[in-house]
Amino acid sequence: MRMPVLALLLAATVVVAGCGGNDDSSPTASSPNLITNIAVPNASSPPFSFDIGYAEAGRYYLADRNNKAVDVVDTKSNALIAQIPGPFAGVGATTDVSGPDGIVGITGTNTIYVGDVDSVKVVDTNALKTVKTIAISNSGSRVDEGCYDPDDHLAMFASPGETPPYVTVISTTTQAIVSKLVFNGSSGLEACTYDSTTKNFYINNDGTTANPDGELDVIAANTVTSGTLKISKAFPLGKCSPAGIALGPNSDILVGCDPSAGDPLITLILDRNTGAQLASVPFGGVDQVTYDSASNRYFLPARHYVSSGTAAASGFSPQMGVIDGTTRQLLYKVAIGAGAHSVAVDGTLGQVYVPFQPGSSSQFPNGGISVFTTK
Repeated sequence: MRMPVLALLLAATVVVAGCGGNDDSSPTASSPNLITNIAVPNASSPPFSFDIGYAEAGRYYLADRNNKAVDVVDTKSNALIAQIPGPFAGVGATTDVSGPDGIVGITGTNTIYVGDVDSVKVVDTNALKTVKTIAISNSGSRVDEGCYDPDDHLAMFASPGETPPYVTVISTTTQAIVSKLVFNGSSGLEACTYDSTTKNFYINNDGTTANPDGELDVIAANTVTSGTLKISKAFPLGKCSPAGIALGPNSDILVGCDPSAGDPLITLILDRNTGAQLASVPFGGVDQVTYDSASNRYFLPARHYVSSGTAAASGFSPQMGVIDGTTRQLLYKVAIGAGAHSVAVDGTLGQVYVPFQPGSSSQFPNGGISVFTTK
């Protein structure tokens, strides 16, 4: 039954190789260009609801709520080759009751962990099926973004819609919960990452009494393994409203911001040891962000970007910001589709994956997945 569906998907892939996506009047050879838009079934109505993307070993995975599945793209052919069922919650009344959500790859294995309403699903990417459900709660709220600690074989997932929000740490060896940490006084939690150099988890906190527009919280991995899970440091982020996070070169950590209306659109780069601000880049309105070591560039799709540079409630002109890892400067802004807030990179092939919703642009007419070059 799968083969006819895949044939249709291949036929629906719209190839637009050579079409420039850069908003500069004279794109250079090193500016990202749009390669293709990959069609996704049922992505037009309701408007495509998707969340986190992840790429590894020649495949790109996307949390697809419209199809209650994890989409699988072969990055060599840029064809949609499978849709893995959870079962997942699908599109709910709000994002807090929708799934799938976060995707965490267990690097070097055929396993990904996928956040869903009340649970985390364990997916075998070779068999293309869900093999286990790890219950997290019974509140009807989603388990959102997560990150992986390969040193201690731990996956951390945030539950931002809970009151108060908390994180759950799962052993990827036993696939059992080993710890939870409640963030009392927090208005929500966003993306996290793990750094093997400092042996720390880093997680974006939407807001606290001390830092109402967000802070970057640091959790030492040894507090998980010792059973004393706690926040060891909190770095203030000013008027950021943090969302995405990515480790960069040296001791850099980039925090993608989605500021409140009236505040400047910014991206922050900090020293992850001290919290010192190394750069404030005039670009923002993002959710997921990523760093590609092969090109030494950060990629930041901003669904809430506005040309004025000041956050607003409407009038968005979605752009993908490209920031140099060494100079910490904004290199390019590249036009992307409506609602684009998710990103993943296949560094080996030099390709960036950015899903989008239906929009009025002729370049991005229907919901799907855009593929750009990294340069």
